Amino acid sequence: MTSRAVVAVAVAALQFTVMAEPLRFLTFNIWGDYFNNPVAEREAGVEATILNSRADVIALQEVTPNWYKSQMFLNLAKAGYAVVRGDEAAALRRAAFTGKPTEEHINHEPVLYRKDKLKLLESGTDFFHLNLQTSKSVTWLVLEDRESGRRFVAFGTHFWWQHNGKESNAIRELNARHILWIYADIRRKWGADLPAVLGGDLNSLETSSDHAMLRTGGFVNAASHAEIRSPHCSHHGNPVRAEGGRWRGSLQSPERDKAKYSIDHIYYTKGIRALRHEIVTDQVALDVSDHSPVLVEFDLLP
Repeated sequence: MTSRAVVAVAVAALQFTVMAEPLRFLTFNIWGDYFNNPVAEREAGVEATILNSRADVIALQEVTPNWYKSQMFLNLAKAGYAVVRGDEAAALRRAAFTGKPTEEHINHEPVLYRKDKLKLLESGTDFFHLNLQTSKSVTWLVLEDRESGRRFVAFGTHFWWQHNGKESNAIRELNARHILWIYADIRRKWGADLPAVLGGDLNSLETSSDHAMLRTGGFVNAASHAEIRSPHCSHHGNPVRAEGGRWRGSLQSPERDKAKYSIDHIYYTKGIRALRHEIVTDQVALDVSDHSPVLVEFDLLP
């Protein structure tokens, strides 16, 4: 190779390094509407929080039927996002559901992606345990970066919620194991080296057994491994009605507002580098949910 060719290759590599943007993954539990907290009073704030994140992939939790009927998803579609709920009927069959589906038998954990940046290759959803709770599931997408052609799996999930000791811990372990089974199936089809990003409300600390299960499958937590990490806790308690009826939220006390108490997490596997982990703590985000969104910027490695 001539010296001129070497210089040209070096310049091209530098341009790619400068121009390539990290992918942004957001997970956000939007606080349903179970607690006399109507969607209409909070959807503008949830929508603004999502759009302000500039995320390429968004894993949502507690998306109740009224959220799907809201204006928010229409506005997000106009902003360039596609929403993936998966084949809910097939998921009900896999879960051995034999009754008549109701509005509650929907996927409460959809995943959105930016259509201009990513191409959807395949998707699916599974319910974890309909006999215990209909609103806990996992949604997965095989996505391709339109610029680089690099592929990855995105998981959005919500684990079992109770904290009554070994029984609940075991249920969350099964939730994690279920995801590892799905990931193994996906890699058999799309390639063993296909990396993954997983985000959701796991309802557990990083020291819990369900996290250990994820680690056995090659996942690592961005909160512990990203180059830049947030010091905040992702869960801050329910917003309350303030003067004028407006919802107001706040961070936990300094003693509890620590990363080690987070229950919302983003994990990733080999083939991905986590650059920046952020707990979104602006007032708009605090006011609309009891969970702060978690945002991670990452690179897909060649």
